[in-house]
This record gives sequence, structure tokens and C-alpha cells, in this order.
Amino acid sequence: MTDKPDPRHALGSEAEKVAARYLQRKGYKIMEMNFRTLRGEIDIVCIDNGCLVFVEVKSASKPTDINPAESIHYRKQQKLQLAATEYISTHEIPGGGVRFDAIVMIATERGEWKIDHAVDAFRGNEKL
Repeated sequence: MTDKPDPRHALGSEAEKVAARYLQRKGYKIMEMNFRTLRGEIDIVCIDNGCLVFVEVKSASKPTDINPAESIHYRKQQKLQLAATEYISTHEIPGGGVRFDAIVMIATERGEWKIDHAVDAFRGNEKL
């Protein structure tokens, strides 16, 4: 019996790559993809006009009415904040603040992506 790759993982991985290219076109500087810690993972770490941005990417293969800002439940927000704290403690960061964005990526039947980007999707704790 062979393990077949999970198509959801492939969809999510492709969505993250497309989201990173989208952010680059908007002028963001990608610092790191898939930053992993024992506390959690951050899909994309980037800089936008001097602000350190942690981006959570959600993907779907069918149209959805999910608001990207609402797609990150409280528990996930906590994990992202813990991972962000670890990132900040181990990297040089700009002085322009920190924010959390969310991007929902919807794969269309034509092989394209619908992108819904929520800037400052949720507030991190005051220590960030």
C-alpha cells in the first residue's frame, strides 16, 4: 500500500505560493515561507512599508463566503501570536510595527485563483 499525497496539502501549498506572488506584486517583501515552531506555523512572513506582517493563508477548492478576517478562529490566532513572538525573538525586525493579515484563496474550475486579502485581520497582543 502506497501513501498517496493528500490533495488538500497540495492545494494549500500552491495557494501559499500564489498568495506570496500576489503580495510581492503589491510591494510586500517576502521574508520567509512556512515558519515553523513548536508553538505553530506562520504561512508567510513579510514586510509591508516597514511593518512586519504575519500572513495566514486559507485555501478552498469551492466558492465560499468566508470572510478572511473571520477565517482565523481564536485558538488559531493564539498559535499565530505565539509563533510570531518566537519569530520576533530570533530575527531582526523593522521598527514599523507588527500586524496579522489573512488571505482566503479559492481555486476556480479554470485553474485560476480568487484572492480575498484582509489587511490587519486581527489584533495581536500588546507585547508584539
